[in-house]
Amino acid sequence: MLALSCISRIAAAKEVDQLTDRVAVLDYYAGGYREIAGALGPEQVEAALDARMNRLLDQLRERLDAHPPLGEAQRTELVRQTFQHRYLPELITPYEQWVDYESGLPLYIVRDKGIYGHTVDYDDMRMIWYIDLSPVIMAGGVLVGTDKLGHFLAQGFQYYERYRRLRGSDEAVRLATIRALGHAQEMGQLGVATGGLYSFADLASNWDGMLFFRALFDDVAVEGARHARYFTSDGRGGFVRTRDFHWAEWITPDWDEVLNPTHTEQRALYDKIVANAWRRPGGTRSHRPSICETYLRDPAAYLGARRELRPRSGYVPEAQAMAATPYALDIRSMCRR
Repeated sequence: MLALSCISRIAAAKEVDQLTDRVAVLDYYAGGYREIAGALGPEQVEAALDARMNRLLDQLRERLDAHPPLGEAQRTELVRQTFQHRYLPELITPYEQWVDYESGLPLYIVRDKGIYGHTVDYDDMRMIWYIDLSPVIMAGGVLVGTDKLGHFLAQGFQYYERYRRLRGSDEAVRLATIRALGHAQEMGQLGVATGGLYSFADLASNWDGMLFFRALFDDVAVEGARHARYFTSDGRGGFVRTRDFHWAEWITPDWDEVLNPTHTEQRALYDKIVANAWRRPGGTRSHRPSICETYLRDPAAYLGARRELRPRSGYVPEAQAMAATPYALDIRSMCRR
């Protein structure tokens, strides 16, 4: 049975298991929610997620109105106050906390750490082994961990600040520097160093978050991505919000860790996760299928609606990342007989 929960969770969760019970979650958003009294469908979820972001944009507009005229540095500080956690801006965002704790939206929470349970231990995943996984939700028509919403706003803002500080550098150099920053974070405290995992989906959401913060006050066109600004000058030193936020504009299939698989540097951890993907819930005599059995029964249903992924080279130094973390948690290879 699909386990949907809106209970409070540890906000610092950094990993997500999108492999376990994926078909059930996709079925829920495809119409299974109608079988649950009062359950929210995808349009209602989308509307609630968008409304909260637009409320934050309105709060930013109020802050801008209270402090005209403003230079770029002052605007950026008001953006920080609106979207970032006061004390832990790199690890938690108020928006992600709202989704996980207060929103009342249907969140799928994996039991027993899913693919990161059973024989996986501290030696494999270090500190992250002690932290609950992020729940899964559908936004913008894509299944994502709620941690990706946090990455979009937290690391996206970090990217944006670094991009600003590189003013005067060639654009290609600025973007390459941002890619290197993300790679260092995934190899460091936000990935391999603390959890053994390197998430390309995290880096994709970071990158899109940077574009969002750039698009607050400027039209953005970066390597085929185009976004109109949210605020324009009113000619008197203030700003007017000219359009609404919609997650569907920003979230791409690259944020889905099944379609854009996470990697690990350790063969031992990879082998344990593969074993978990073949493990039947309830033991070997259970009639409930394993992750791999579910996938092999109908790969198309498991993967869901496929849309083309962006080249990873657009948001990460791919060759360097692949060399450092060679083992892909890719359902298509993990379940190969």
